[in-house]
Parts: sequence; C-alpha cells; structure tokens
Amino acid sequence: MTCRASMTKSKLFWPILLLILAVIAFFAYRLISLNAIPVFVDEAIYVRWSQVMRTEATLRFIPLSDGKQPLFMWITIPFLKFFSDPLIAGRMVSVAAGVGSMVALFLVSQILFENIILSSLASLIYAILPFSVFFDRMALADSLLSMFGLWSIYFSVLFAKTKRLDHAMILGFFIGGGLITKSPAIIYYFWTLLAVIFFGKINFSKKEQIKSLFFGAVAIVLISQGINSILRLGPGFSQIASRNQDYVFSWREVLQHPFNPLTGNLKSTVSWLWLLFTPSIFITALLGFLDKKRIKQALFILLVSLAPLIAQAFIAKVYTSRYILYASIPLIILSSLGIYWLLQRKGVIIKALGVISLLIPVIVSAIYVIDPLKAPMSYDMRNGYLEEWTAGWGNKEIAQYLIAEESAGNKVVVFTEGYFGTMPDGLQIYTEGHKNITVVGSPPDVRRIPEGLLNSAKTNKNYLVVNQSRDHLSPADLAKLTLIKEFPKPTRIDGTHETLQFFELK
Repeated sequence: MTCRASMTKSKLFWPILLLILAVIAFFAYRLISLNAIPVFVDEAIYVRWSQVMRTEATLRFIPLSDGKQPLFMWITIPFLKFFSDPLIAGRMVSVAAGVGSMVALFLVSQILFENIILSSLASLIYAILPFSVFFDRMALADSLLSMFGLWSIYFSVLFAKTKRLDHAMILGFFIGGGLITKSPAIIYYFWTLLAVIFFGKINFSKKEQIKSLFFGAVAIVLISQGINSILRLGPGFSQIASRNQDYVFSWREVLQHPFNPLTGNLKSTVSWLWLLFTPSIFITALLGFLDKKRIKQALFILLVSLAPLIAQAFIAKVYTSRYILYASIPLIILSSLGIYWLLQRKGVIIKALGVISLLIPVIVSAIYVIDPLKAPMSYDMRNGYLEEWTAGWGNKEIAQYLIAEESAGNKVVVFTEGYFGTMPDGLQIYTEGHKNITVVGSPPDVRRIPEGLLNSAKTNKNYLVVNQSRDHLSPADLAKLTLIKEFPKPTRIDGTHETLQFFELK
C-alpha cells in the first residue's frame, strides 16, 4: 500500500506543479498593469453600452443597433458594480472568460488524450501564451467567444463518445452562448459534426445509437437556436445580418475572386500565429504529429482550427488578429502534445528544447504586460491598440481634469471629434454619473469649431477634444481656443505620431 501510494504521488507531482504554475502565471499576466494599454475604440463602445444598459433597462438590446450581439455587454454590467474604473470592469470580464478557457483546455486535452500531464501542459501554455494574454486583458468579446468555443469542443467530443441527451443539451447551451456573443460561433455546429465523425463509433445497425444521435442533434439545435432567438426581442435583430456584410464577402463574391482576399489573409494568419504563439509554440504544434499514437486526436484538433481559419480567409473583408483568436487557441493542444513528445525523448538537449519552448512565451508575455510598447506585436495590433485615433491615450486624464472642474462648481461641456468610438465614448465611460459634465460628439473631420460648443453658455467651461490628424481648424478658429494639453501617441513605423489635443474655448 505504501509503495502504491508513493507511486501515485510521484505521478501526480508534475501535473500538480504544472497546474500551480499555470494558475500563478495566468493571474500574474492578466492582472498586473491591466490598464497599461489605454481604452481601445471597441472597448469604449462596449463599456459605454454596458453603462447605458445598466442605467436604462429598456435599452438592454442597444448593441443590436450596430449589429453586435450583446452577451459580453450584459456580463459587464454586474462587473461595473465592483470596479470603480469602468475599463477595468470590462477587462475583468475577459479575465474571467480566460479562466473558463484554461479549464476547458485542460478538459478537452484530458478527454482526447487521457493524460493529465498533457492536459496540465495545455493549461500552462494558455496561461503564458502572448495571444491569450493580450486579449484576456482587453474588454472585447473575443476571449468570451473563445471560451464558449473550447467548452463546445469538450461537450461535442463527450456527446460523440457517450451519445447522452444531457451532454447534448449542455452543448446546446454553450453553442447558444457563443451565438449571442459573436457571429463566428456558427462554426461550432461544424465542430460538433467533426467530433461525431472522429469519435462517434457509430454502428448503423444499432437503432438505439442512431436514435440517441438524432435526438441529441435536435436538442443541440433547439437549445442553441432558442438562446439565439432571445435576440429577436430586440428591435435591431436584423442589423446583425446587415452589419455582417460590412465584414465579409458573400459566397457569390468569393467565387468571382477566389484568391482575393484568400492569399493575403492566409499570409496574415501565418504571421499572426508566428508572432502571437511565438515561434517555439508554433513549431511545437507541428511536432505534435510526431506522436503516432495520438495522430487521430491531433488531426481532429487541426481540422477544428483550420476550418474557421480557412473559411475566414476566404470571406473576410476586414481581417485582424483578434478575429482568429477563437480558432487558434485549440492549437495549444497540439503544442502541448509536441512539447510532451520532446520531454519524452532521450537526451538532455532534446528535453531542454521542450523547456526552452515554454520559456520564450514566458518572456514575450512579460514584455506585453510590463512594457507593451516594446512587445513584438503584429502591425494591425500596434497600429490599432497603440498608435492611431483608435487608441485612447489621454482619455482618462482628460476625464479626470473635467471631473476636477466639475468639483470646483463648474458646468462642463465637451465636444469631441466623432459620434461613436474612442470619441466620445472613451470620455463618456469615465464621466458617467457626473451630471454637470456633458460630452457631445461631432463630425470626425473637425474643420470648424462645432456650433453647439460656440453656442454653449459662457458660464460653462467649454472644451474641444480632437486628434491632431483630424484637426483642420482655420487659424481664426484656433485663435478662439487655448491648448490645455497634448497627449502624444507612440511613434509609427514612419517616424510620425498621432497626438490627442485638449482645447478650452476662450
């Protein structure tokens, strides 16, 4: 008995150690300096919607007006009660979704390989991977979509193996959750079909099996589509399909130019995976196929990822790295398989390669957290989240200035460039609840001082906030303004930089 207990303890030592490291790394990378990157345009919109929906229950479906599913914003509402900084509240939703993804990765790996060390490795890789680290720290719906995807994979495989109705019903709930998060969740149905093909072991001569699969499939569709139908309660449900056309080509258009945008999008996909998975984790994912005993499971995971990646590359008009997060994260399972294969080889050097492959993402993710300006980001990420008008450098500081003016007994009126996005939503999220501060949007290209600002009561403190690239004011108009402060944004590749300007009307 003593010998058996000691053997059990020795078998559990490494998985327990890996899981402890995964938990520590996960929360360290997600919670330290969570506001190091300023509010991003879509974050500002989502958090502002959440604030509006929290205040006015009749507007709970307001995201549908822009063709967006509202689940992320709904979940953000209770977080606003616990965090004074609204941006942190939104980002904590993604942190929570990341916890769900890490647990789901462990379970998916376990049901596929029945090896607790492999499963623990998958969770550790998720915790340290730059791709997941970055987007688990942003108030965007992509981490939540990824979480629903991973749980859908787990219950798809579980249902394929057991053919139990309760497993099918739970799967329906996860697919439904994905559908009211973002439209790409439609691919989860295909993942379910793949799981049945790979792991169903269907005997067509057994009517019970066929009946179980049929009723299971009906339950999956009815429950998931029932959840999706909740969105029909909102007046803007039709906007989802309409706005999707702004992001994707129709299949008729794709057939007319099959290699455009396919070729360019596939190149972007590979470059994003190389950077955001880091070269070591990307390469170890390929090594996963060297384990011939697990080739079936590896092929399943590869198809799970390739199906949406290739489909999106065919049809995407707008293509950024976060759009492939949900499809890329399952590849972590292949990476864990590849690293495990290296660690199982004889020879210190080969084993060391397995350890080094984990250290590289540890270092890169630390840079993302501590000094994101120096992180090896893809062009679309650096451009969008750090450098352009979409990056909200200075928003919080301007809001604090306005709140101080209000505290001094002043009524404050602020006009911003743009009606939607970083401006004015990026200011409104920080001034929410301050009744004597009014933030108003105006045309994005500022060619004259907004009439509303000029007509505002002279007893008010009147301000204008505009990005320098959109400031086309005449010298006469500029003479009416006093520049309070400028907020330079990080330097672009060409050496130029955007600047947020904060003016007071004289």
